[in-house]
Amino acid sequence: MYKIRGKITNVEDQEINTAEGKNYVKKLINIEELDTDFKNILQFEIFGQEKLNVIEHSNKLEQGQIVNIDFYIKSREYKGKFYNTLMIKEVRIKDASTLLSEESMPFETKAPF
Repeated sequence: MYKIRGKITNVEDQEINTAEGKNYVKKLINIEELDTDFKNILQFEIFGQEKLNVIEHSNKLEQGQIVNIDFYIKSREYKGKFYNTLMIKEVRIKDASTLLSEESMPFETKAPF
């Protein structure tokens, strides 16, 4: 399991229709990582309406929110090439008051002794 903290830069809903007549829901979320000096933008995926309902049960994911994400990497092979997907397991949305108090604290603190 991996963890990341970042700001949502884009949210995209997709509906997938299969030849068998099944419909699937997928949400793609782009996150700008906040814990590095580089502008890393990563794309995460939530697949399936049930999983989407569990993650968004209290707050809908929107652009501009600061989030902590627990995710895993899913890999699959297709015609000799490997493709990786970052699959969201859990999302915690940071509220504005918590964010302000964390930003006002110095990044590194030294013990007084």
